[in-house]
Amino acid sequence: MLKNSLIQFRYFKDDPSQLNIDLAEYDQSKISSKNYENLRDLLALSVKVSKEIFPEIFQSIEFVLDKLKIRNNFNFFVTANHIETNASCISSPDLNSAEIILTSKLIELLNYDELKYVIGHEIAHFYFQHHLYPLPSSAKNRISYLNYLNFSRAAEISCDRIGFLAAGNLDNALKAMLKILTGLGEKHIKFNFSSYLDQLRELKEIKGNSNLINSTHPTLLNRMQALILFSMSSEYLNFIGSQNKGVYTLAEIDEKIDSSIQKIVGDELVELNKDIFSRCLMWGALGLFLADKNFNKKEQELFEKNFGKKNLDSIKSLIKISNPKSITDKIHQILNEASVLIKEDKIQLLKELEKISSIASGEKEEIEEVLKELKKLI
Repeated sequence: MLKNSLIQFRYFKDDPSQLNIDLAEYDQSKISSKNYENLRDLLALSVKVSKEIFPEIFQSIEFVLDKLKIRNNFNFFVTANHIETNASCISSPDLNSAEIILTSKLIELLNYDELKYVIGHEIAHFYFQHHLYPLPSSAKNRISYLNYLNFSRAAEISCDRIGFLAAGNLDNALKAMLKILTGLGEKHIKFNFSSYLDQLRELKEIKGNSNLINSTHPTLLNRMQALILFSMSSEYLNFIGSQNKGVYTLAEIDEKIDSSIQKIVGDELVELNKDIFSRCLMWGALGLFLADKNFNKKEQELFEKNFGKKNLDSIKSLIKISNPKSITDKIHQILNEASVLIKEDKIQLLKELEKISSIASGEKEEIEEVLKELKKLI
């Protein structure tokens, strides 16, 4: 696991517990298996980084591991790829090690100080255990797909921070980012980062690009802005022993980053989550009001106040033409939709239903039994 001093820099949206992933169940110190399948392929088709073959790359890796105070649980490889400027980290939940692959194009493009940013970034993917996140391709519906992508984007923000710490200064990290984005080297770029970030303002002014909600990574504009903000945080400045107190707390910066990314990718995910939350709350409330098999006038007034007259009229019509079992089945069907919500939304939904249960008419035992059933569904 990452040292506690680095864990504090994890981006707040990069939170496995929101997908009910318990990191304690995947303590890498208790796992000893190796991914021989990946290792076999890499040993056959790529070149393993060693002091003898790639001395400067090897020294950069050793520098990063020492700076971050991380044990070397990695095999680094260089693979021939003159098209993609890329790096990747391969691991899985049952492993205590990882393979990190650097393309030849990446190494040719970056200097060794900039390469340290990439090395730190990929190491962070392993130690933050991002391999535990579900793949977007495994999603069974649109909202799960978008939620998984949202966690993937959040993971990149966390890793960029560790890459920045590994690189030693902000310029090295930002230069690496801009080179990777453009595919161009030093002689072609004047590293005027503020001028480049003007594009972010322009993109926000034209309401972003909603296609980016389908991306596993935030736009580099967002990532560069996020790193610049991070470098001004009181937690980071305290970590490096600066006398500067910082402009923002990390919590404030995380909120700014989240808002900025959302302005670029759009609000489809937010709206989908809101819609499911509202539907589950309304039908859950109905279930609590009908615990005594009676939807009385007071409960109807409360229902209308919370969910509107149109919804009340629809529910009253449904009650007239349906038997109790079919209504209960409908409530259970809707509440099952809450399974796709992240943990904090589920907790909030349960809190709201508990409030409603306290004002529902009927026997306390009946209401508590319905609430118990609803909690199981959520």
